[in-house]
Amino acid sequence: MSPAIRKAYADTPHGQLHYRHLPGPGVPLVMYHRAPATSASFEPMMALMASERALYAFDMPGFGESFAPAGAPTAADYARWLKAGLDGLGLARVHVFAHHTGTHFATELAAAYPERVASLMLNGIAYLTAEERAPLAAMITPPSAPDPEGAYLIPAFKLVAGLFPAFDAELFHREMIGWMQSHFWRHKSFAAVWGQDYPATLKRVRCPILATCAENEHWRFCFERVFADRPDAQRVLLGPARFFTPELDAPAVVAVIRAFLAEVEGAA
Repeated sequence: MSPAIRKAYADTPHGQLHYRHLPGPGVPLVMYHRAPATSASFEPMMALMASERALYAFDMPGFGESFAPAGAPTAADYARWLKAGLDGLGLARVHVFAHHTGTHFATELAAAYPERVASLMLNGIAYLTAEERAPLAAMITPPSAPDPEGAYLIPAFKLVAGLFPAFDAELFHREMIGWMQSHFWRHKSFAAVWGQDYPATLKRVRCPILATCAENEHWRFCFERVFADRPDAQRVLLGPARFFTPELDAPAVVAVIRAFLAEVEGAA
């Protein structure tokens, strides 16, 4: 029987970061989630990897139970906050797995603080030019005010319903909770993502890189671009899904992570 996943807070100068944790040996694996999910999205993966190594899954700022960011943060700000979370837990060097929104901030973390990141595993990379990012940035709007009829939730309901390859009631419910929790702050993470020059950031990363993507994912064309600039990166396609979801196919992604880490640590 797997040990119970523990929940706690890392104190930082910027606020508290909420995280999930399982103990284990060796270099820890740290996970950063997509928007608007939380660290709960990694629980199936953590259960499968229990006792293999220390595992940490953070709620990013503005999501779940972590602190709400003020102002108009950049990707560099999010990376600074993630680094402060590692500092708060005394994690000197870690492997990182990141999903969609988390890939942008995790890559910034690896580029800005190379001594802290032993390897970088990325799923769902928006590898876009400035011209491609501009219309996406223009679509970001401030959060709507809650209304008595709950109409402000309808757009999120429709969007979440179309994200996954099949309707899963538990996953849908948890995703909607994530949308509601991050209602007043998630647009800041999107603005940071579309304001980031991701190709330039990835070029600065010096640790081993694994890029993964669903076979027919929306960002599949971006996945193919990565390897022109980073031919050293490993690549793995993960099944037919418009939006690969670790909660729905944890064994597949865990198998890929295990193989990659075995290679990285074997070469160290």
